[in-house]
Amino acid sequence: MKSYITSVICMFFLYLPILNAQNIEVKLVDGTSLKGIAKYGGWVKTPAEIEIKSDEETAIYKPSQILEFDIDDDRYLSKTVDLNITKQDIQNLSDFKELKSVRKQVFLKVIVQGNANLYTYRDNRTHYFVEKGGKIIELIRLIRSTKSPFNKYVGQLNILFSDCQKLSKNENVQFNKTSLKRAIIAYNKCQSGESSFIEKKYPIQFSLYAIGGYKLTSYGIDNGSFYGNYQIENESNGTPAYGIGFDINILQRTKKLQFYAEFLLQNYKFEAFYRNQRLPEQYIDYFLDVDVSYLEINGLVRYNFGNDLNSTRFFVNAGFNEAVQVSDKSEEYSNSVFFEAENRREREPLNGDIVTNRITFLLGAGLRYKFVSGEIRYGFNPRFSDFPTISKTDNLNFLLAFKVL
Repeated sequence: MKSYITSVICMFFLYLPILNAQNIEVKLVDGTSLKGIAKYGGWVKTPAEIEIKSDEETAIYKPSQILEFDIDDDRYLSKTVDLNITKQDIQNLSDFKELKSVRKQVFLKVIVQGNANLYTYRDNRTHYFVEKGGKIIELIRLIRSTKSPFNKYVGQLNILFSDCQKLSKNENVQFNKTSLKRAIIAYNKCQSGESSFIEKKYPIQFSLYAIGGYKLTSYGIDNGSFYGNYQIENESNGTPAYGIGFDINILQRTKKLQFYAEFLLQNYKFEAFYRNQRLPEQYIDYFLDVDVSYLEINGLVRYNFGNDLNSTRFFVNAGFNEAVQVSDKSEEYSNSVFFEAENRREREPLNGDIVTNRITFLLGAGLRYKFVSGEIRYGFNPRFSDFPTISKTDNLNFLLAFKVL
């Protein structure tokens, strides 16, 4: 079972990049255009080439073949740049006297376009480029081993912005996307009043849900123990479930991939009976009544098929559940009968082996529309009591979630 669960998890995360295919529009250097789909979730590193599927055909394109492309509200241009390759890892810091660069054609992500343009490129670090009047330069800031940081970018910006009096001093501009983006937008406003393109900002999106549902549970006891003789009444039964949940977008630009968490209060209840018959007038009846409640904390990765919140969307979940026992009203007793004499003795339920917490692997699928979603979710065979008295449950949840925030 463990190897099966591991395989399912690996398969799920292996195929997430495939699920993140987005529409792409490309302008090629030969003057033609094409539309298709490409894998995209906001690249950690800028790719050296992109694979595009169009009209059932898949082709790989390099920067030398593309002028620009738009994908998932982001814009990329193909540019030939002098890329700074001066080493900046901890083992190779130095008080360098000269910068090292290589000239290459790459894809640059557009942050701002206007009279001046701001681009980014990512390899093992983030590079920032500014283009003005057809000339493109990389903004330079480097860490040195014994001296203060080499903030060449401040002087570069002072020169670039020299035709705008209000922006002639740029010592307060930080070397990060937010600060540089603000500076370029301000410069374009000074020159022409506006920027023609600004990268969209995707705030972290958070939603809160009220959850209600029904858990169908089947119970089983290991035949290798004394309790294997027990006959469980209604081996499958159902109990209500209720709680709260929330989701957060993992990919800020899309609602397709989310982290989803729940806090559910759920009850597990079953009865079992066993008679040890020695003589017609001599026997022992064993009674077991299990009644345990857990606070179940679920952490799942959810993939939504589609971004349109006003249409019905299918989704799948995979994740883990940790259940913490909050109440135990279980009881067990034996009743010895010898002719007409009876002797009742209280026993510790399931030999005292009912677990106080447990972890379960979860898989689920469902539909969501606007502010409501419905899901069927399966929990993989967690132990209800542990060695030496081993009992297990199989759980099938039917859940409704209503968005309240």
